[in-house]
This record gives sequence, structure tokens and C-alpha cells, in this order.
Amino acid sequence: MDISIQKTYNFLAACRGNWRNSIYISGKDSPRGFLLAPDRDGRPVIVETGALQQLSGEQIDPAECRGQLTESGFRDLFDRYLLWRFPNAETDVLTELSR
Repeated sequence: MDISIQKTYNFLAACRGNWRNSIYISGKDSPRGFLLAPDRDGRPVIVETGALQQLSGEQIDPAECRGQLTESGFRDLFDRYLLWRFPNAETDVLTELSR
């Protein structure tokens, strides 16, 4: 559940410094969630909520985000990007993108 300084900076830059400007993605097989903010080129920047909560000390409430998606909804929106980036269908894309 480690979050790098670069990943944190990229995420905060994408959501303009406020996680509430991101979209909450509920994980398929686990209670953990992820936050999504597209970067300036439209690529998804993903962080795990638990890692951001641990770093910031702030509780993240999905209801305070700009919107919410399921993992399958995320996959539908970014299907071509994910196919190019992760050709192996078995990859847990949210976890990989959040690293």
C-alpha cells in the first residue's frame, strides 16, 4: 500500500490538488477502492484510496468525489488504452496502474 512521491504528484496535478475532483472506482473483488483523474493527455492516473488516506491522514468518502464507476465501467471507458498497455487479460489493471 505504498504510494510514491511521483505518483502522488501526478495524481494531485491531474485532480488540481483535491482528491474530490476525481472519480471513485470500486474494486471488483475487494472492498478497497481507487481514485481516477485523467492527466493532461487523457491517460488515467490511478491511486488506491487506502494509500492516499494513509499518506494524507484524511478519510476519503466516495460520495464526495465527482463521480463513481465500477471496475467494469472503467474498463469500458479505457478499453483501447488498457488493451495497448496490458495485453494480458489476466492483469489486475487498477492495481497495476496504481503502482
